[in-house]
Amino acid sequence: MIDRFARTPKIKAGGIERARRLRAEPTRTEAKLWQALRDLDIRFRRQAPIGSYIVDFACHSAKLVIEVDGGIHNRTDVALRDLTRDEWLASQGYRVLRFPTKRIETEVDSVIIEISKAVGVFVPPGSARASTPSQPFPLEGKGSSEL
Repeated sequence: MIDRFARTPKIKAGGIERARRLRAEPTRTEAKLWQALRDLDIRFRRQAPIGSYIVDFACHSAKLVIEVDGGIHNRTDVALRDLTRDEWLASQGYRVLRFPTKRIETEVDSVIIEISKAVGVFVPPGSARASTPSQPFPLEGKGSSEL
């Protein structure tokens, strides 16, 4: 059980200014994902401070954090730091979804569908392309015994 009265770590000195700078100067991939997230019917914040961390995107109402991972996240030291960060966020009730930069660049629609499922938001058909080809529908109005 999480102690709701426990103090959470404060943002590091200069953290608010850093978050503002990161919002003002997003990477191309972050800007692409942000544009797609804004089309959802749920509010996300970008470069949001949570405890002593600044996360790429956060949906506080759904307790969801989204991280955009560039190639540096493949380094062992960075991956260990990410693991520690993810464990702390989980202890605060947040679920963390990590997406590689390349996937966002090439499959932003499937990323949005995955995020939508995580927050429980309906994505209207046609607003996002399926990541796999659709299966043909059975003949309309025909039950399996009528074929």
